[in-house]
Amino acid sequence: MTSPTKIQPGHLARQAVVYIRQSTPGQVKEHLESQDLQYQLAQRAVSLGWPAEQVQIIDDDLGKSGISSAERTGFQTLVSAVGLAQVGIILVTDVSRLARNCADWYRLLDLASLCATLISDSAGIYDPRLFDDRLLLGLKGTFAEAQWYNMRTHLTAALFNKARRGELALRLPVGYDRLADGRVVLTADRQVQDAIRLVFALFRQLGSAHRILHYCHDHQLTLPYLTSDGLGGRLVAWRPADFTTIYQILKRPIYAGAYAYGRTQGQHLPGSQGKVRRQRLPQEKWIVLKPDAHEGYITWAEYQENQKQLAENRQLAPMAAAGPAREGLALLQGIVLCARCGRPLRPRYRNKPIYVCEALSQALAQPRCQRFGVTHVDAAVTELLLAAVQPAQLELALVASQQAEAERQQLQRHWLERLEHARYEATLARRRYEQVDPDNRLVAAELERRWEEQLVAVQTVERAWTELQAAAPLPLSSAEQAQIRRLAADLPALWHAPTTTNADRKRLLRCLIKTVTLDSFSQVGFTRIQVLWQTGAATEVTVPRPRPGCRTPQPVLARLRELAATEPDYRIAEILNAEGRQTATHHAWTKENVRQTRIKYRIPTACGPYARQPGPRGDGLLSAAEAAQQLNVSPGMICDWYRRGRLVGEQRQPHAPLWVRLTEADHHRYSGAAPLTPDLILEADAPSALGLSPEQIRQQVQAGTLLTYRIWHNHVWRWYVQRPPQPIPNPTLT
Repeated sequence: MTSPTKIQPGHLARQAVVYIRQSTPGQVKEHLESQDLQYQLAQRAVSLGWPAEQVQIIDDDLGKSGISSAERTGFQTLVSAVGLAQVGIILVTDVSRLARNCADWYRLLDLASLCATLISDSAGIYDPRLFDDRLLLGLKGTFAEAQWYNMRTHLTAALFNKARRGELALRLPVGYDRLADGRVVLTADRQVQDAIRLVFALFRQLGSAHRILHYCHDHQLTLPYLTSDGLGGRLVAWRPADFTTIYQILKRPIYAGAYAYGRTQGQHLPGSQGKVRRQRLPQEKWIVLKPDAHEGYITWAEYQENQKQLAENRQLAPMAAAGPAREGLALLQGIVLCARCGRPLRPRYRNKPIYVCEALSQALAQPRCQRFGVTHVDAAVTELLLAAVQPAQLELALVASQQAEAERQQLQRHWLERLEHARYEATLARRRYEQVDPDNRLVAAELERRWEEQLVAVQTVERAWTELQAAAPLPLSSAEQAQIRRLAADLPALWHAPTTTNADRKRLLRCLIKTVTLDSFSQVGFTRIQVLWQTGAATEVTVPRPRPGCRTPQPVLARLRELAATEPDYRIAEILNAEGRQTATHHAWTKENVRQTRIKYRIPTACGPYARQPGPRGDGLLSAAEAAQQLNVSPGMICDWYRRGRLVGEQRQPHAPLWVRLTEADHHRYSGAAPLTPDLILEADAPSALGLSPEQIRQQVQAGTLLTYRIWHNHVWRWYVQRPPQPIPNPTLT
C-alpha cells in the first residue's frame, strides 16, 4: 500500500493535486489547524518526487458539505482533470474529504482506475487498479458515508428532542424578538406591529393575498422586512408591499402564537443535480406544533380559517374550492355545481355570460353536461338571499359603518407612524451632523448629505400622506350614518347600488350560501335550483329558462341552402332581398348576415374565397391557379389579365384570392388556338386604327365591346384587338 514503487515515472509526469475541504463555514473560520494540516500535503507531494510547480492545490470547496458534488466546483474540476489523464496522484488527509456518499466516491475510483491515478491519504498511497487497494478504498468511502449518516442521526435526534419541548431557537420573522432568557415576545416597535396587524385585518376584509397587494399599492403602504446590519445582527427595513411578504405573513403559524417545527421536507428530485428542494408538508405531518406557545398577532382559530381561505383561493384541481371572489358578472362563481355529474360549473364570458360544465369534455372528450345563462340563475338566487336576510338588514349597515371607520383609523395610524419614523431618522441624522468636527470636511460632508436625504424622505412621506388624506373619504357624519341605515332597511337597494361591486356581492353570497346545484334535465324548459345554506338547510326553486332568441324562418334557411350551392354570399344577399325575404330581426340581408347565418346553421358554401378542391366552384368561377393551368400560363399572368379587363372575375378585397370566369370563347382566344385573321389589329396599333386613346381601348375591352386575342406569331406571343363591325364613336369628339 505504501510502497514507493507504486509511483511510476508516468505518474510523476502528471500533476499532483492536493484537495482541501472543510464542511461548514464555521469550521473554515475556527478549525485552522485542520486547514493548515491539509495545506501541508503540498510538501508531502514534493517529498514523493513531484516538482513544486506540478503541485496544484484545489481549495474551492472550503465550507461545503461532501454529501453531494452538485455545488462543489473544486471536486468537479478534480474529476474532470482525472478523466483527462492530467493527474498522477490525489492527496487528501482522509478520503472523507473527497466524498461523503458512495455514488461520487466510486465514480472517482472508476476514473482513477482507468486513468492510472494514485490516491494518497494519511495512511498511505493506493493504486485503484490493484484489487486490494481498491477494496480498501471502497471500504473507506463506505465508512465515510456511514459516519456522516451516523453523525446526522445523532444530531437530528437531539435537535428533534429539543424541538418537541419547544426550546429549539428558530429564526424569528419580522415582528418578533427573543429575550435573553429565550422567551419570544412581540417586537417593541409599534409601527412594525401595526403593519403586521393591518395585513391580517385586510385579509379578514378582502379574503385574498392579491387583493391585499392591490390595496397596499393603491394606498402606498410599506411593509417591514429583516436585513443584516453587517455585524451578525438583525435590522428592520421597509419597502413597498409585495406578494411574497404578504403571503409569508399569512402562512407562518408563529404569527398565531404557535411554535412549529418541521413544516418542510428536503427532497432530491430528478434533474435537480443533487440539490435539495424544500417541499411544504401538510399541517398534520409537521414534526412539532404547539399552539399558544407565545403571544400572537391573531388567534390559532383565525389562522386555521386563513389557511382554509388561502387553499380555496388556489383553484388548482378540477374539484378545487370556490376561489377568491372576483369582479366577473357570474355571482355564483366557484360555488355552483352540475346536478348531472357533481362537478363545478365554470363561468364563461365570450358572447354572453354562462355557467358551463366542461369537466368531462376536457378530461374524456365527452359532450358538455349542461350550460345555463347567468342572468336567470343569478336573479333567482339573489331573490332567495335577499328574502333570507331581512331580519339582519339593520345590523348589516351598522357593521359596515364600523368597518369603514376602523379601516380609516388603521390607515391613519400606519401613516402617522411612518411619518414619525421618518422624522426620527431626520432628527438622528441632524444630531450626528452637529456632533462632528466642522474641520473634518470629509466626514461632515457625508453626514450633511445623509441629513438632506432624510429631510427629503420626510417631505416625501408628508406629501404622500397629504394626497391620500385629500383623496380619502371623511368620517361618516350623522346624516351619512342615517342614510346608511335607510339603505340597510332596503337591502335590495344596497345590493343593486352602483358602489357595490360584484366581488362584494359574491362575498355576501358565500357568507350565507355553501353551494348551488343546477339541473336542466328534470323539467324541459325549466331550471331547477337547489341552494345549500351554510347552516345545512336546503332550499329548492324551479324557474323557467329564457326563451331562445329570434330564429331565421325555415323557408328562408331552405332557400339559403339552395343558393349556397351555386352563389357567393353577396349574390345570395342580393337574391334574397330581391325575393322580399328578411332576416330573423326583419332587416334586409347583407353579405355579412348571410355569412353569419351559414356559420350558425352550418350551411357550407360552394363559392368560398379559398379553393377547397380542383375544378370550378359552385358559380362556375375558377381559381387563378386552375385557370393558369388550363391556359398553360402563370397565375401572375392571370391576375394581370384580370386587372386589364381581359378576364371577368371576383376578388373580394386587395390581396384576396382571385376567381375568374373562363368560358370556351375565352379559352379559344387566349390559348393560342385562334387563327390570325384580317380583322385582328395589333394591340399597339389599335389606338390609331380605331381612333381611340389607349385608355379608351382598355375601357372598351373591360366592357366587352372589344375582344382581345392572344396569338403565337413569328415565334412570339402577341396581343390583338378584333376590329368591331361598326365604328366605335369617340366620346371626346361628340
